Amino acid sequence: MKKFYLESLGCAKNLVDSEHFASILGAAGYQLTDDVIGADIVFINSCAFLSSALEELEAVIDTAVELKEEGKVSTVIVSGCVMNRHADTFKETYPEVDHWIALKDFDALAGILCIDNTQDRTQLEPGFHAYLRISDGCENHCSYCKIPSIRGALQSIPIEDLVAEARMLAKRPVPNAKGFIMYPKELILIAQDSCLYGMDIYGRQALPELIAKLHQIDGFSWIRLMYLHPDHFLTEWLPLFKQYPKLLPYFEIPIQHSETHLLKAMNRQKGREELISLFDTIKQELPDAVLRTTLITGFPGETTKDENALKKFLERVPLLHMGTFAYSPEDGTPAFYFPERPSPITAERRQNRIESLWYQMQEERLQAYVDTKVSVLVEEAVEGKKGEYRGRAWFQAPEIDGETIINARSLQIGSIVDVIIDDVIGNTLFASLINED
Repeated sequence: MKKFYLESLGCAKNLVDSEHFASILGAAGYQLTDDVIGADIVFINSCAFLSSALEELEAVIDTAVELKEEGKVSTVIVSGCVMNRHADTFKETYPEVDHWIALKDFDALAGILCIDNTQDRTQLEPGFHAYLRISDGCENHCSYCKIPSIRGALQSIPIEDLVAEARMLAKRPVPNAKGFIMYPKELILIAQDSCLYGMDIYGRQALPELIAKLHQIDGFSWIRLMYLHPDHFLTEWLPLFKQYPKLLPYFEIPIQHSETHLLKAMNRQKGREELISLFDTIKQELPDAVLRTTLITGFPGETTKDENALKKFLERVPLLHMGTFAYSPEDGTPAFYFPERPSPITAERRQNRIESLWYQMQEERLQAYVDTKVSVLVEEAVEGKKGEYRGRAWFQAPEIDGETIINARSLQIGSIVDVIIDDVIGNTLFASLINED
C-alpha cells in the first residue's frame, strides 16, 4: 500500500486542517506512516504565525527535499499558513517541492489525487480528545499578531454543521495498539477567539447556543472551551457552567500582560483592574473554576517596573496554568514599528524570570488539590511500570497543563475515574484510585 507522512506544524487549529488533509490522502488509498523514510507523499502543513515558525518550516522542508533527492521519498507537498506569508520566497527557495496548496484548499489536494473531497478527519495525535474548530480567522487586530493577514476575517461555522462534525468525532475510533475500539471522551472547542463565535453569521455571540446543542451529543463526557478573549468574554455566561455538567469550569483567557498601557498598545481593551475583576468574578461565581492564561514579555515599551508589576499581578490573581512567550517582532504588524523595544535577550530574560516565579507559585497552588477527589481521564498505562497509569485531571488540557499519574491495579484505558491526589511534583499530580479493594 502507498504511504504518506504528515508533518503538522503549529497549533491545534492547524491540526484540524491537517486531519482533513489526512482523510483525503487516506481516501485516495494512502496509509499514514510515522516513518518519513519510504513515504510516497510527505505532506507538510505549515505554521507562519511567528518568524520562529518560518525557521522551523525551513528545517522541515530541507529534510523533506533532501530525502526526495536521495530517493527516499517520492513527492513533497506543502500547504498551510505559509501560503499567505512569504509564499513566493518559499517557492523560489524550494523548487523541489512538487505541489504548493493554498491554505485549507482541500479540493486542491483531492484534485491532485484524482478523488472527490471528503469531510472526514483522520486522528493524527494520540489521546481521548477531539478538537472542534468553531470558527477561523480573527478581527481583533492585536498590534503584534499576523493572524488576520494570514487567516482572514472571522468565519464562524454554522451550528448545525458543527453539531454534525462533533457527532462524527464522537464516533471516530481512537487509535489503540491493543486493538480495542475506543472513542474520545473530551470535545475541545477552539478558535482564534471563541467568544466572538457567531457574530459574523448570526449577528450575536452564539457560544451559549452552540454549547447547548453540543451538550446533547452522546459519547463526550467533557466539553472544554479554549481561546476565550478577555475583551469579549461575558460573565453572563457563567451560569452555563452550572447548567451543563459536561462543560468544564476551565477558563483559558489569554491576557498577554497585566499593565494597562501595554495592553492598550497591544490594541486590547481591558486594563489591569478590569482583568482582576474578571478573574475575581469567575472565581466568586464558580469557586472550583480553573484559570489559565498566556503572557508576552519584552513587548515594546515594557520596563523593569512593568515586569515587577506583572509579578505582583500573578501573586494577586488565582491562576493555575500559564504559558509565556518572549515578544517576536513580526513584519507588517503595527507593533513591529513601535519604539522602545526591549532587546531579544532582555525579553528572554524577563520570560525566564516570570516562568521561574510561576513554576514555584503553580506548584504551591496545585498543592491545594492534595487529599481531594478529582476526576481523571485515563489515557495510557505507564510503560514498564505495572500498576501505574497516565492521565489528565479535568483541569489539565492536553499537552499544556501537565499530567496525572494514577496508582491502581487495573484501569480501563479511556475511562474517567475518581482519584485522590496524594502528591504534586512540578505540574505532575500523583494519585490513587478511590475505593480500590
